[in-house]
Amino acid sequence: MRSLDLGFTLGLEMSFAPTVRWAADEGFDFVELLLDGPYARQRVEPRTGEMADALDDHGVGVVVHLPFNPDPGSPFAPVREGVVEELVAGMDTAVELGAEKVVFHPSSDAWRLGWSDEETREFVHDSLDALVPAARERGLDPCLENIVSSYYDATTFPELLERYPEASMTFDTSHAHLAGVSADEMGAFLRAHGERVHHLHLVDTRGDADEHLPVGMGRLDFDPVFDALRETEWAGTATLEIGTSDLDTIAVGKKHVDAYE
Repeated sequence: MRSLDLGFTLGLEMSFAPTVRWAADEGFDFVELLLDGPYARQRVEPRTGEMADALDDHGVGVVVHLPFNPDPGSPFAPVREGVVEELVAGMDTAVELGAEKVVFHPSSDAWRLGWSDEETREFVHDSLDALVPAARERGLDPCLENIVSSYYDATTFPELLERYPEASMTFDTSHAHLAGVSADEMGAFLRAHGERVHHLHLVDTRGDADEHLPVGMGRLDFDPVFDALRETEWAGTATLEIGTSDLDTIAVGKKHVDAYE
């Protein structure tokens, strides 16, 4: 199943060029870069050229994860407009880095007591109406991610795919689990919607928290997921979205994924 290009999240404490060099040495295809903290857009803009050179020099690609703290589903229009502006600027940074995909959350942090689900969905749609075309205009694949804390989790995500035919999906295994989706149901989802899933977050967990563990170090059963990928001859990118900067731990996650191929 080498049609699966494997990468990992470049942790906020990791130096860019040395980590990219290590990724190449370990046989990773790409790194996923979150534009926040030390890698926030305004902080990396002065050095996107040297970062792109490091990626090119080592033959490593990049997927850009836009920041998830800015709230595209805010009830307040000026806030949404500012969020859209920031995320579109992040898309421009992604282009400068040589990315082909951007990941972002179709979420809302609106106060649950003050705003209905129907209203918050419309706030999210208002932002996506601008963000999805903005990505396509820049030659980027907008890979919207299933989330946990808002309406568009894995159980409702087909509604979003139907509403935005130009959008793709990032399927996050831990988020799906936390939304109550079983391992077998994850496999069924990928069989039904795999042509729209262009990116995966392969994340393990031991229970009811999004622990960002490597595959094989938690309790999730990945057999149905990889069975579905094989059966549908799925091709795309998959990130080990691991909450660590320890390279040995990341390498263990790759070893476990490689065992499925």
